Amino acid sequence: MLNVQIEPNMFEIFEITARYSNAVLVAIMPCVSDFAKRLDLPVPQPITLSQVREFKCSPRSDLFGGRVILTNGHEFAFLHGRVEMYRTPQSYYELQDPDRVPEFFGPVKLKEEDALRVVHQAIKKLGYTDARLYADRLPRITRPARFGKNYVPRFRIWWGDPSWGNPDDPPASVEFEVDATTGQIQMMYLLNVGTRRDSPKVDVHPRVIGKGPQTVTVGQGRQVTPVNPAYANAFLSAILPQFSDYVGKAGFPIPLPITTNDVNMARYDCGVVEGDPRVFLHLKTGERFVYSHGQVVAFYASDVMQLPGGEDKPIQQFFGPVNITGNQAIALVRQTIKRLGYSQTVLHADESPQVGAPARYGTNTIARYFLNWKESRYGPFRVCAEVDARTKTIKSLYINDHAITNIWREPPKIDISPDQMMPGDERPQRPTGSGDKPPPRL
Repeated sequence: MLNVQIEPNMFEIFEITARYSNAVLVAIMPCVSDFAKRLDLPVPQPITLSQVREFKCSPRSDLFGGRVILTNGHEFAFLHGRVEMYRTPQSYYELQDPDRVPEFFGPVKLKEEDALRVVHQAIKKLGYTDARLYADRLPRITRPARFGKNYVPRFRIWWGDPSWGNPDDPPASVEFEVDATTGQIQMMYLLNVGTRRDSPKVDVHPRVIGKGPQTVTVGQGRQVTPVNPAYANAFLSAILPQFSDYVGKAGFPIPLPITTNDVNMARYDCGVVEGDPRVFLHLKTGERFVYSHGQVVAFYASDVMQLPGGEDKPIQQFFGPVNITGNQAIALVRQTIKRLGYSQTVLHADESPQVGAPARYGTNTIARYFLNWKESRYGPFRVCAEVDARTKTIKSLYINDHAITNIWREPPKIDISPDQMMPGDERPQRPTGSGDKPPPRL
């Protein structure tokens, strides 16, 4: 039986006080300033605290550092002992507002080999070799995008790290966005594990206010304890208003309120997982939901393409025109998350997701975007979504409550005991697999 760890370790959550945040910022600023100097970035040297507009300190014991945002909008993420991310306000691939795309139009003055030369020089300036970052191999290159007669003059250059992960689809080693008009680096991710260094030390010791998720194994599922019908029915009545509230806030096209008459009771599944009531809810119209840790954590439309557990559907039903850009799809999901009352920062949805764009299938196009937000480029997922590019609507939304413990809420209290003995001790048998697993990897 497969037994693969997908969470790296147990970690503690710190209380972020002004004193601790300031101590961390002071400790990492020399490294940030050195990074900017090596790449000759367009910021005053050396970078001082007076140039910092905002600092988002990491609350995790295993991720010392945080994100530094300067007054000119340039951002640096310091993690694992070095600058892991850099981007400017002119980064097209980090763009969050699709209405700003025309602002990026411009002439393409650099050829592909010129952009590669800029990147290789940057790697050398940072003290690395091409071989160390696997940049001595063929890169993946995204060329300047064309919109009618206009171009967004940006090259995106990426190398994978074949030393770990899936050799056929390795995680990122290093990634750059190069301005094809000016030759300036607008974005960089340094994710090669071998570049990690010891973190600076600080004398401030913050209070521990929580712990991160335990190690989770794949292939064994989570043990589900069945409940008696009386508890299951009472719990359903108690949580249905939450489903109506969820659908209303998200704007999904489902008639409200949702009542027991709308539920496919033959497929209603209520159980207890690790002491927490968990529900799989199917509507008669085909929509599906997952309820866990006191909230609705997943929605799947009746015509969703990717569904946990797998379900073959005719691929032809997903063909169609693409009426929405990737950035617009990202913005749609972010707006929905916000309406549902979640913090984009907590879910890491304020960062750039992995994007599976509409793909060609023969002469047709599969008009779906698949978005996957992770805590880091190589960490576990936090939010997954599927967006229909034809209708500009969300077809699935899954918030990983198992990985984000600080969003947990208290479920309704039911006077009936879930494990009350039934006549003859006959308990319904509940499945223990597909619904508890994350969606397929995008």
